[in-house]
Amino acid sequence: MILSRRRGRRDGRTIAPRLVAALGLLSLATAAGAQAPPLQVALGPAPHSQIAVRALELTPAQRLAIYQSVTQTKKNSAAPIGFRATVGALVPATVDLVPLSSTLADLVPQAKDLRVGMVEKQVILVDPNTREVVAVVTQEPTSAVH
Repeated sequence: MILSRRRGRRDGRTIAPRLVAALGLLSLATAAGAQAPPLQVALGPAPHSQIAVRALELTPAQRLAIYQSVTQTKKNSAAPIGFRATVGALVPATVDLVPLSSTLADLVPQAKDLRVGMVEKQVILVDPNTREVVAVVTQEPTSAVH
């Protein structure tokens, strides 16, 4: 009987400090985890959520003229890995961009300073300073700016 009492006291004395130490370590780990930056896994370029890209407004007639002109004179390129032709996307350096023809610049004056390219049968209009897509023109003349 005496042995079991001593054992109980001895266990009680050692369990309490261990419990307090474990709780202290747990609270430190929780505090450190709360201060750590969130882990993010991303593929490809970071989205431009902070920069508002202004899409170029084009009439159906302008869209049709741009599509027909560019598809007749420009080589269709395969999309580079990770690139998708959408407004705001950054165009990789491997995509060939050329100035808009003078005829198209006269027809679409708001696009005269842009560059044009063709990827996966989609004509892209690109801001040359940022290499961001400002308009995507597809074969359907009534399709909206992507």
